[in-house]
Amino acid sequence: MPVYNEARFIEASLASLRNQDYPNLEIIISDNASTDNSLEICKRHGAEDDRIRIETLAVNHGAIANFRRTLDLANGEFFMWASGHDLWSPDLVSSCVAELQENGNACLAFASSHWIGAQGEALMRSSGWTDTRGLSAVARLFTIFWGNMHPILGVMRMSQLRACRPLLNITGSDLVLLSDMVLRGDFVHALQPSWYRREFREETEYQAKLDRYASPSVAISKSRLQRIFPLLQLPFALNGVVMRSTLPATDKIATLIALWSSFLPRYLVGRRKNFP
Repeated sequence: MPVYNEARFIEASLASLRNQDYPNLEIIISDNASTDNSLEICKRHGAEDDRIRIETLAVNHGAIANFRRTLDLANGEFFMWASGHDLWSPDLVSSCVAELQENGNACLAFASSHWIGAQGEALMRSSGWTDTRGLSAVARLFTIFWGNMHPILGVMRMSQLRACRPLLNITGSDLVLLSDMVLRGDFVHALQPSWYRREFREETEYQAKLDRYASPSVAISKSRLQRIFPLLQLPFALNGVVMRSTLPATDKIATLIALWSSFLPRYLVGRRKNFP
């Protein structure tokens, strides 16, 4: 769990994680120099539960660096990033692990997603899910490209995750990592468990999200060029994913042509409406 100023919701999030029925769970918290009382709340939970491990940073290193740090600190066979404001049904981890154990070609399993508000109220929003079993590698890639990024918070097979390049400090780094993973194996939907994504930010326009990414605490868009053209590096990063993959040469060429021609319409949609 990468944490920065999550005091408003982290009490409920940690309680939800501690309530998971998976028997061999380690909860790693990396606090990114929070300026609220997030760390104090985490330490209280840590004193109550020896499955919780807390690491701290003296200065804020940015969101992506903190995500990478939690992965570096983990040792298990399976791994999941958890936000300090979301909730999970008690069977989420165990159900997703079971799917990965039953499907040897799968590298990621994720639950059904539901939206909640700041007070935990159900929101009238829905997000689709995608199970890639039965699709070719190229079809899997474009399924992720046109979909939402919710699987980034699913349960991943650690060996496959570590085989990918680390999260890049660019806008769209979640898409780059998911693209790398989906070319290695399937994404499987676990039908029963639920992930409750909390929507509490007032970001009705895509530009508002980009502005947050450029803020000092998130620090994804650091340079002036990145702030002016926040998506400039993304197509080149996706290009690298395809070129490093095990796809046949002809498939790589066809995939790159399709990716580059799809990029503009994909992100024009994002600018019109702030899709998750």
